[in-house]
Amino acid sequence: MLTYTLSQPNLQQDERLQALYHLAVELSALRSLDSVLNTALRHCLELTGSQFGFVGLNTPDGKALDVVAIQGFHPTEHFYQHNHLIPLRPNIFARVVLENRPVRSANAMLDPQRVGQPRGHPPVGTFLGVPLRIHDAPIGMIGLANRPEPYDLDHEQLLLTYAAQVAIVIRNAQLYEQLTAANEALERKVASRTQELEEAKGALAQKANQLQQLLTETVDVQERERQRIAQDLHDGSNQLLIGAMLELKSARERLASGHLAKAEDSLQKVQTILRQIEAESKRIIRDLRPPTLDALGLVPAIRRYAEQFQHYSDIPCLVQVRGEPVRLSAQMEISIYRLMQEALQNISAHAQASQANISITFSPDSLCLSISDDGRGFDLAAARQNPQGSFGLLSMQERAESLGGKLSLWTEPGQGTRVELSVPK
Repeated sequence: MLTYTLSQPNLQQDERLQALYHLAVELSALRSLDSVLNTALRHCLELTGSQFGFVGLNTPDGKALDVVAIQGFHPTEHFYQHNHLIPLRPNIFARVVLENRPVRSANAMLDPQRVGQPRGHPPVGTFLGVPLRIHDAPIGMIGLANRPEPYDLDHEQLLLTYAAQVAIVIRNAQLYEQLTAANEALERKVASRTQELEEAKGALAQKANQLQQLLTETVDVQERERQRIAQDLHDGSNQLLIGAMLELKSARERLASGHLAKAEDSLQKVQTILRQIEAESKRIIRDLRPPTLDALGLVPAIRRYAEQFQHYSDIPCLVQVRGEPVRLSAQMEISIYRLMQEALQNISAHAQASQANISITFSPDSLCLSISDDGRGFDLAAARQNPQGSFGLLSMQERAESLGGKLSLWTEPGQGTRVELSVPK
C-alpha cells in the first residue's frame, strides 16, 4: 500500500496526483458502502497525518449528520448509539454542511463556535472539515482532527479534490446497495408469488378433483333418489291402485248380480284407497319440494321439518329464531333448507345424539343458520382426507359458496358437532 502524507514538507505536485490516482483506483473497485467509507477515511488520515476523523452523511430530513464511519477513535456501542447524530445547527462542525465550504481551526477547543462535545469523546485540537458534494449540493462531510501541525490551504485543497471523488463513489455505492436491495426484494417477491401460484395451482387441482367427486356423487344421489321415488310409487301408490281396481271390479260384479249392499261396501273401500293414494302422493311431493317453504317461508318450513325429524329419529330438535324473519329468494331459501336437511340427516345417521338444536338469526345484512348436536363428534381433519367420508361436508360447502356465504364446522370426538352457515341477505 502506498502512503502519502502532507506532513512531508517537500511533497511535489506529481506525487499528489499519483496519490489521488491510487486512491481513485482503490475506491472504484469497491461496491460496499461501508468499505468505501472506511477506505476513503483511512486515506484521508494518511494524506494529512491526522490522528482521527469521521465521515458524516445528511439524514433524509436534512436536520442532522449521521456519523457513518469513524477511525482513530473507537467509541463504545452505547456511546455511538447516543451520539452518532450531529444536529445541523451553527457550530464548528456543522458549518461545513450548512455553509457548504471547508472549515479549518488551529484549536477547536478554543473556537468561538464550539458547542462542547459528548463525555468520552477525545479532545479535538486542530480540525479540518470539507463538504461531500453532488452537483454542488452538500450530502455530508469529511472531518479530520488532531494533526500535530495546523491544517493549511494545501491540505484543504487536496482534501476538497479527494472529497469530490469520494462523494461520487459514495453515491454510486448507495445506488448499488439500493439496486441490490431492490433486486433482492424483487427476487423474494417473485419467489413468494411463484410459491403462491404453485399453492393456488394445487388448491385449484384439489378443488377440481373435489368438484368431480361431488358431481359423480350427486349423479349417484339423484339416481338413488329416482330409484327411491320409483320404489315408493311401486310399494305405495301402485299397490293401492291395484287394490282400488280389484274393489271396482268386485263392485261392478256385485251390481250386475243385484247385491247392492255389497257393491256399496266395495265402493267405500275404493274411496278409502283413493284417499290413501292422495296422502301418499302428497308425501312424495312434499319430499321433493316442501310446499310450506313456498307458501309460508323458511322459518315455518324448518319448524315443520324439525317436527318430522323428531318423529322419525326420536331425537328432540329445538328451533330458535332470533331477529325479524324475512323472505329470501326462492333459490336461497331452498338451498338453506336443503343444507339444514343434510345436517339433520347426518345427525340422525352418525351422531348418536340425544339432542339437536337449530338456531336461525336474522340480522340487517345477513342470515346465520346453526345446527348442533350433543353426539359423539368426529375427527374433522381425518374426515376431510377421506373423499368418501367427506362428501356430505363437501356438498354443504359447495351449497354455501353458491350462495356467496361461508360454512364453518366445529367438532371433536366426544364433543358433539356444530355446523354454521352465514349468508348475505
